[in-house]
Amino acid sequence: MALPNELLLSNLLSHNVKCDQGLDHGQGILAWMHPPVHRILGWATKPSVLSLSRSVWRLNQLKIISNLDIYTKGSPALSDQSTLDRFPTLIDASLLNKNNEKIGVVADFVFEINSGRILYYLISRSNPKLPGTSRWRLSLHKIVDQQPGLVITDFLTLDDIPLIKSSLREDFLKNSKKLKQDFKKISY
Repeated sequence: MALPNELLLSNLLSHNVKCDQGLDHGQGILAWMHPPVHRILGWATKPSVLSLSRSVWRLNQLKIISNLDIYTKGSPALSDQSTLDRFPTLIDASLLNKNNEKIGVVADFVFEINSGRILYYLISRSNPKLPGTSRWRLSLHKIVDQQPGLVITDFLTLDDIPLIKSSLREDFLKNSKKLKQDFKKISY
């Protein structure tokens, strides 16, 4: 299967990585990013549960994506978890509004495969690892400031940015707000 133009980080990390020698290097565990310019440089995989080493891949080593596997060209760079923990990232960073109140967490992002340029981030209101949680689309121009673990925006609530994926809870909250407003209009 040919490479798509754009890819979701969670889709990249959910595939097993196999090199051109046919070796299985395991699933992705984190993105190798350069946050100041909103770019992904590569990703890291964990070859096995017992292994202390990690395989680090450059984005330009990505060649084929199938349903379950990613095929790469060349060998990875070897590293360890303590080195990878020092990589700067915005994933799981707290999202603050213009009043410096936490309103969400950076859960994922969409990027161009050829350049590594991040197109937009996906925001979760609560724990991003919970299945079925809502995702909001955060455009890069909405980011005022950033640092590892923290992103500051120029809006007040998540309702000020587009909702990409809605959870049942979010649908219920929106419908109940609408019913409440309609009831107030009728009662007046």
